[in-house]
Amino acid sequence: MSLTESVLRPAGDEQRARVGVDTARAPIRLLIINDELPIFPGSGGVEYLTTLAMAPLCDRVGLVSMAHRRQDLERAAGLPDAGVSMFLWESPFLDGVPESAHPPLARRIHQWFVSVLMRWKAWPDRPLESVLADGGFRNLSHGLTQAMSEGAWPIVSVVQTHEAHVLDYLPQPALSVLVMHDVRARVFERRALVASGAGERRRYLRQAARYHDFERRYCAKYDLVVTVSDVDAEYVRREYGARRVVTRRLPVDTRYYLPQPEATQEPGMIIFTDLMNHGPNADAAVFMAREVFPRIKAGLPQATFWIVGRHPSPEVQQLATLPGVHVTGEVPDVRPFLARATTVVVPLRFGSGARQKILEAWSMEKCIVSTTIGAEGLTGEDGVHLAIADGAEALATQVTRALTDEPWRQQISRAGRAIARVEHDPERIARVYVEDLSEALAEKRHALEPMRVAFDLRWMIPGLAGGIEHVARALIRELFAIDAHNYYTLILPAQTRDAFDLRGHPRVRVNCPESFEAVMQRGWLRLRQKLHAALHLDFWESPDVLQLRWLRSLNARFTYSFPGYTFPDIWPLPQVLMVPDIQHEYCPEFFTPESLEERTRVYRGSIERALHLTAISEFTRQTLIDKLGVAPDRVTTIHLAADPIFRIASESGRQDEQAHDLAVLQRHGLESGGYLFFPGHTWHHKNHATAIAALRVLRERHGLQLPLVCTGAAREAQPAIHEAIQAAGVEGQVKFLGYCERHELPSLYREAACLVFPSLFEGFGMPVLEAMACGCPVVCSNSTSLPEIAGDAAQLVDPRDDADIAAAIARVVREAECRDEMRQRGFVQAARFSWRRHTLETLRVFRDVDQRVTGGNGRS
Repeated sequence: MSLTESVLRPAGDEQRARVGVDTARAPIRLLIINDELPIFPGSGGVEYLTTLAMAPLCDRVGLVSMAHRRQDLERAAGLPDAGVSMFLWESPFLDGVPESAHPPLARRIHQWFVSVLMRWKAWPDRPLESVLADGGFRNLSHGLTQAMSEGAWPIVSVVQTHEAHVLDYLPQPALSVLVMHDVRARVFERRALVASGAGERRRYLRQAARYHDFERRYCAKYDLVVTVSDVDAEYVRREYGARRVVTRRLPVDTRYYLPQPEATQEPGMIIFTDLMNHGPNADAAVFMAREVFPRIKAGLPQATFWIVGRHPSPEVQQLATLPGVHVTGEVPDVRPFLARATTVVVPLRFGSGARQKILEAWSMEKCIVSTTIGAEGLTGEDGVHLAIADGAEALATQVTRALTDEPWRQQISRAGRAIARVEHDPERIARVYVEDLSEALAEKRHALEPMRVAFDLRWMIPGLAGGIEHVARALIRELFAIDAHNYYTLILPAQTRDAFDLRGHPRVRVNCPESFEAVMQRGWLRLRQKLHAALHLDFWESPDVLQLRWLRSLNARFTYSFPGYTFPDIWPLPQVLMVPDIQHEYCPEFFTPESLEERTRVYRGSIERALHLTAISEFTRQTLIDKLGVAPDRVTTIHLAADPIFRIASESGRQDEQAHDLAVLQRHGLESGGYLFFPGHTWHHKNHATAIAALRVLRERHGLQLPLVCTGAAREAQPAIHEAIQAAGVEGQVKFLGYCERHELPSLYREAACLVFPSLFEGFGMPVLEAMACGCPVVCSNSTSLPEIAGDAAQLVDPRDDADIAAAIARVVREAECRDEMRQRGFVQAARFSWRRHTLETLRVFRDVDQRVTGGNGRS
């Protein structure tokens, strides 16, 4: 495999080693997206315990979530204490929701309208729950952009199936993970079986079918699907064809849920715990209270049934009117209720996943009576670790036995705690899960997927972009020539959206935020915003949501920007940044206070944010290290090169070249070898004034009177230059050609007596290289990057000493041997720089950064 191929498409560990890629275990940087804040104790305890246990095992764990209540923030406080980075949306009603200003009737009509609208939006291919989740994603989106702006997250995990479509709005992670606490299609299929009527049954079956299609579609999109039970895992493999499925068992904190003395139990107390507005739980509570509990109470009049859990639905609240039934709502601590209970019931008639409530009861050594579905997903054995019964009569029989047969009850209670301690230990589960993530990530990395890079070229406006535009064009042109493996997106302004011929380059595409299509989409968006506002409806597509959607459309894992700064709207993507120079840090006198403040703020912020930097010279690299404290391993020197049009033609083409050169000279009234050439806009740092002063010295001390021909646009220093011309008395010797067509520049180089380039600050000094490639002798500054680029092929001078400049010009003009030697050395020096080399070295940086972004051990 050639060097070019090895950079573009390394193959296997051996090949990775040859290009400097570490094949060791990838560090785990995991971003979790969960619309329900994990709290402990509480219904989010499973995710809380898992996240808490994973924090010390990973390089970094981040959580994007929502906090609706202040007490939930308090119960989640252990996560940031453990090092989890929290990116939370906090409800404005953390301390309670005030009464609405709308009258009750108007509020009910509005809620009905919203419900109808949501159901319409869900038709035909989205479950209603996922549509309702859009509003939550709007809240999450700001935390998402913030999290991604703070660093690369190779692994992104989305918790709960109804949030699966979040993936469509995220820049593509190296590894996408979907955590399914249950299989929603199975939940609705089973719910239909216990529906009270034909209409209700059809509604649930429609939801089951809709969820089946939804889950199948997104299980195929995610790299890894995580279920909480082997039963669900098998279903996902069989029905959805997921590429990779693992089971992550539910954890329980057995140090928190401790057994209590038997004396604390209340004879005949039966308890059912959990979130009571959750469909399976609400149905189970009603079923137990109305159909099972009366059978128990008939034989044990002292029996009581306690329903303990927050947000009881209206039908659950009504159960409190039944004899012996207690509905507590939310309680500050469920353990006292579990301690008092003689028996815990899990009378679920439908559902999926596994039950946290069973683990908590096991941990407290409670005898559990459950339906088959209630115990599904756990390894407990019927009659050993719990009792399983289905149907009202069977459940009543087993609960009665648990209440009356103390030896049997104690035997089952102790066996259950043993399972909880061994198989559901949070630290053990976290270690296995991290191994699963690491293995899945390594599998993705070893698949050697193409890189996906976005070039941010929105600054490339004709006439304003300057020389950096030629750098961008040269790099992209060379990429087109050598790279057919990786994917590239060019983000372009409207003026240059057609600047590149993409025919024959199917892996390169253009994204133009100012295109007609994009403008029309923004107009339609504003219309929808106004419509929603008129109907008093929330509009979920916030600016952060739209930003994430746009970033997703770039199909990029990271971006490359050229001008030394990055636009804020791409901050959520990792960035590689080319830094041409940081002149303002060395020469602040050349900038207005306003411009200096802006450059300092924008450049420093972009440089600090970038994952890696490329410098166009070693001098520029050292300035970044010395002035801005950039770590040396964060910046790589990648030299530029002259455009291929700057050259001397071969013998066969020399005659045509000479004819072209003559035509250019005639157009501008110049003589071959009879002028000094100074290309560059009239910025202060280009130092035209000293070059003009050198003309007088050249005339008075050396008897030479050659015109100085300047190209480039007039900039801030132009008035001072005219003053310098008058002061030096060389009004007839300085000629400004203004902006010249690029194809004229090689002729102007080739026919000049020499290049005069006494610049005070250059990040690279492209005119020096262009002149050498054209056989033009060079007189340039002995400071900043110019000695590095010129090597031994130029006359280096003090840029502030007009006499030194004049002496060097006189030597070049008068000494033919010196001039010829400089020309030959110039050809050799220019040949050391090429766009092929620049492109390959840039691709090496890209490959290194891509390894880091995708979870590798790149140097960046």
